[in-house]
Amino acid sequence: MRGILLDTHALFWLVSGEDVLTEEALVAIGENQAAGTLFVSPITAWELSIATQKNRVAGRPHLGDESPARWFRQAVAVTEAKVIAINQRIACEAAAVVIATRHRDPGDCFLMATARVRKLGLVTRDRMIQQIADAEPDYLNIVSC
Repeated sequence: MRGILLDTHALFWLVSGEDVLTEEALVAIGENQAAGTLFVSPITAWELSIATQKNRVAGRPHLGDESPARWFRQAVAVTEAKVIAINQRIACEAAAVVIATRHRDPGDCFLMATARVRKLGLVTRDRMIQQIADAEPDYLNIVSC
């Protein structure tokens, strides 16, 4: 692994200070912050924007009075994460993820594609992503949070 990519909830929980991340995830995040190998995807800003447009449901991120764009910029700054641009390889891999895994959530497919293309671990608690990684460890490396 050359670093880790935070999924949307992992970034939200880390920044919001909610005490829900596992010790394994916190250690991995801390080590990668120190090494400069902590990453986020702009798809997280997209997912946050979508979530804030929906009715408030338990488990959905609540950004207070911040716009998703501003919250994301501040989260990137405070975590010292680097944003990985969605380039052609990642976009094409996201389509391949849909075919290989039958996963239909576009945000998750872009996160998995980014992790695969950049050879990063993905910090996630998403059950479907964990099942994919458990079934094929060579396909995706995750850090459970």
